[in-house]
Amino acid sequence: MLSSLTSSMLQNRIAPSDEQVMHHFGLACERVGLIATEEMAIRILKRVSREINKAQSMLEFIGRGAARLH
Repeated sequence: MLSSLTSSMLQNRIAPSDEQVMHHFGLACERVGLIATEEMAIRILKRVSREINKAQSMLEFIGRGAARLH
């Protein structure tokens, strides 16, 4: 789930929509046989949010580095 959302964000250079996040979350839960509770969903989605923010920061860092090369 984290990798597919992060890859999507890196390719599109925009954060995924709430619908995309929930879709990936639902697929991930189904894949491992979990029935998502609100508490579990909040905990997992907070983690996803942190990973997306890290990826976004990395994109910004890479972008600044590329600008310095030109």
